[in-house]
Amino acid sequence: MALTPDSIAGTVRRKARSAHDNVKAAEEDLVAANAALKAALPRRDVDAIAQAAERTVVAEEEVRQAAHDLDVVNELLVDALPPAGVSGGSGGASGEGARSLLPWLRGGS
Repeated sequence: MALTPDSIAGTVRRKARSAHDNVKAAEEDLVAANAALKAALPRRDVDAIAQAAERTVVAEEEVRQAAHDLDVVNELLVDALPPAGVSGGSGGASGEGARSLLPWLRGGS
């Protein structure tokens, strides 16, 4: 599997979009969980508190997935961009370091 600039850019866009979606979903879950807790705590509604706790766990997983996606984005960008002060001349990337990305790409969405 050759990593071309287009394939890297496509993967970066997809992973960044996935991270954004996961963070947005986590935010919504946390807002809902906090609202449920504010209502349930004074009533000591154990079922509602448990459901809010479950939403918090889901939000944590969404944040973990977003962090994973952003790690992939960072790895791709590090390998794709020339170091600071080095022009991206016509030689192109050597592909060095690409092998370390394959497990990340296969493991994620």
